[in-house]
Amino acid sequence: MRKYLHINLRDRSVKTEELHGEDIIRVGRHFIAKTLLKSGAAKVDPLSPENPLIFSAGPFAGTNFSNANRLSVGCKSPLTGGIKEANSGGTFGFALGQLETSGLTLNGASADWTVIRITKEGGIAYDSAEPYMGKGNNDVSALLFEKYGKKISFALCGPVGEYLGLVAGIAFADTDGRPSRLAARGGVGAVMGSKKVKAIVVDVHKMPTFHDRKKVMGAVREYGARLVKEPAIDVYKRTGTAMMADVMNRLGGLPVRNFSAGRLVEASEGPLKLGGDHIREQNLARGGQTAHACMPGCLIECSNVYVDKDGKEIVSPLEYETL
Repeated sequence: MRKYLHINLRDRSVKTEELHGEDIIRVGRHFIAKTLLKSGAAKVDPLSPENPLIFSAGPFAGTNFSNANRLSVGCKSPLTGGIKEANSGGTFGFALGQLETSGLTLNGASADWTVIRITKEGGIAYDSAEPYMGKGNNDVSALLFEKYGKKISFALCGPVGEYLGLVAGIAFADTDGRPSRLAARGGVGAVMGSKKVKAIVVDVHKMPTFHDRKKVMGAVREYGARLVKEPAIDVYKRTGTAMMADVMNRLGGLPVRNFSAGRLVEASEGPLKLGGDHIREQNLARGGQTAHACMPGCLIECSNVYVDKDGKEIVSPLEYETL
């Protein structure tokens, strides 16, 4: 059994739904599309209170099953007017799973900016977001950890989402607490901002229960053992998603020079300095991390921690699309 939370921001009431069987499995994109169609979201203004904002985690969230802790965020997109599912790594899906919660939907809009707090005991509280307004995500995450302790994860509406900027994503804590994993597409952060929810803070608790825990953990180990034998996994661990810059440069498919060219460096001209190979060697020389798991249990570790010439962290992650 898993719980699903329907949160009404207008009156701060919560309806808890029990999920069983296939309803625990049919999550993510499938659940988001089905829910939005059923709710009639096609006919609403994406930035109105009538647009549901959905957070959906998978059936093995909360375990160390590699890749099982990714999270789907969905709504009617204020950018496209269509159904949007934005996917993210990080620890928020893991935290929901540890509370045996499949997901939650934010309905309506809050009268004032708020932080939604979900505890391991099952309590839901609303705290003032006033201390966090207008601040950058790194500053807000530090304040959230200071207030709620280290054993939490969060979903965070950044300053661009506050003013309903349509490029806004929703930031989630990574395994080191950075607000660096984003549901980045479709303007989902603007929808969170329209609901005046600055953050959702969830306790990290314990492994969720399963009908046959021994069988689940055996499958986790077997999957992990097979995964690490795959050559492609080693490539991602070595160079991360930045290696796609090398691949696309060779193929002539980089979206560069205002889409007038597909290649920045010819093979005879040396390494692509925006590519995974160059970044790996530079980062290793500076003392950075070339492999990093953004969510618990991930064996691929295609993230990184990129540092400057003095070994000081600049960003985590530095990946293909941001490059």
